[in-house]
Amino acid sequence: GKPHPAVYLTTANMLNVHPEECLAFEDSLPGLIAAKAARMKCVAVPEAHNLSDPRFSLADEVLQSLEEFDPQLWGKLNSL
Repeated sequence: GKPHPAVYLTTANMLNVHPEECLAFEDSLPGLIAAKAARMKCVAVPEAHNLSDPRFSLADEVLQSLEEFDPQLWGKLNSL
């Protein structure tokens, strides 16, 4: 279970990709920690009442909504 990274590492392995080549989307802090522990890039989309929680700064990007994800952000994250 999260925040252990096993679920992310297993999924990357099943997809035959390196975790460093993956992008996770998470709405919870334990999920964010799991994704980062798996060495994945992570976009956090927390619930509105958690947006100001400084712990979400662990994410590579924090969005208010998935609708904010666009090709420019993908390019930025892909270059990290």
